[in-house]
Amino acid sequence: MEVVEDKTKVSIAYVLKELTGRILEEVPASHPFVYIHGYNNIIPGLEAAMVGRKLGEKFSIDIPCDMAYGAYRQDLVLQVPKEELQDIGELWLGMELEMCLDNDIREFQLPDTADEFCDDLNLNDDDDSDGIYVVKEIYKDTVLVDGNHPFAGKDLTFDVEVVAIEAPSFTELESGFPDHDEYDEDYDDYDDHYDDGGYDSNENRRWR
Repeated sequence: MEVVEDKTKVSIAYVLKELTGRILEEVPASHPFVYIHGYNNIIPGLEAAMVGRKLGEKFSIDIPCDMAYGAYRQDLVLQVPKEELQDIGELWLGMELEMCLDNDIREFQLPDTADEFCDDLNLNDDDDSDGIYVVKEIYKDTVLVDGNHPFAGKDLTFDVEVVAIEAPSFTELESGFPDHDEYDEDYDDYDDHYDDGGYDSNENRRWR
């Protein structure tokens, strides 16, 4: 396949930068990011820019924050009593927690799979409850957690190379995600990161 269109499996290499030129993330062509186009699994501005791109094409695109990870929301910064997190165990700065709200009862837990990091990011302005929260500060009796995406509020530049365009499998079309054996490889065996007592949010982590 030669052109990016809906229901194609696309592999891209990219450099993600702030408009100042500061590099936020790099994904090389040797280990590209793979997604199924047309399923809203990447930020809207980038998915729109990918339409019609050809195999091997390189391009740069500036994406405003409202078409990327949204504005920074102060209501997603929460002061949580430590007793509410007692079932989590040891806490550390940068730790990622999944918050669930059921009948006004709030509960924090560790995400079960790498998929939840993609599925549960707080990118929807209408959803200010469930999602992934990062521990920012630890105090004597409380913990400050932030549910904003790390790139929220930032206007971004993507330098992109289209590495591959393929026909997705039946299961990929059904789920909207690359098959798990390939997808899990991108996350570098997520479960292995618990060996030292928790997931290292700065190692092999790709935010979408």
